[in-house]
Amino acid sequence: MALSWMRSMITHPKAVQEFSMALQVIRPTMVDPSVSGEEKRGVLNVMVNELSEKTFKLKPVAQQIMTIINMKEEVCKEYPDTEAQVDGILSWLPRFRKHKGMLLREVEKHRKEYGLEI
Repeated sequence: MALSWMRSMITHPKAVQEFSMALQVIRPTMVDPSVSGEEKRGVLNVMVNELSEKTFKLKPVAQQIMTIINMKEEVCKEYPDTEAQVDGILSWLPRFRKHKGMLLREVEKHRKEYGLEI
């Protein structure tokens, strides 16, 4: 992924700058333990919705957004299977439907790692 991200930085510097600035804006909220998960999801959703189409379509950007989405074991356990978890994420992050296949694979990877129903 590092090589892919580096290529995107070189070939799409404005998109990378846009995404980097958006991340800087949401970071304080995302790392604040006193902020609820619901509020963090809302902030992430606003950030994703504000990204330009060019930036949002970049695979490394989508991968970084998936890193931000909480796929810790306790969150994964809230859902009976992969499809339900993906549907749950898409309910609060609807623009990410464009990357549903990638999201499905990522959720499945985490659920396998935790020994949960796929």
